[in-house]
Amino acid sequence: MKRWLILTIIISLGFSFCATSKGKFAGEFDFANNIAQEGLWKEAYYRWQKALDNNEAVNKAIIYNNMAIALERMGRLKEAEETYKKALKIKPGDSYIKANLAKLKKILDKGKKENENKDK
Repeated sequence: MKRWLILTIIISLGFSFCATSKGKFAGEFDFANNIAQEGLWKEAYYRWQKALDNNEAVNKAIIYNNMAIALERMGRLKEAEETYKKALKIKPGDSYIKANLAKLKKILDKGKKENENKDK
């Protein structure tokens, strides 16, 4: 439940950011946020990538964070971890990104422990 709350907050932040942006970036970013809310993670990820590649992408940390969330939802956890780290390199003090990465690390650690127990 908390994960969905954080996702909603992040996407809302993205909406407010888009309100001040113009051009192709805002369109791709808005579209990605809308389809993410519908659970279309692969398409949202693709659109965030396009927004990131656009020279007008001002807040890349938000885009990387959203891309990491999409990767998590698609089950690509290691890629999500690396993408969160990219976001934190850009914006090291962002508490939302830090919280998302910390939660993902707990999931990864739990998975490692479960695999270790299976091997015993």
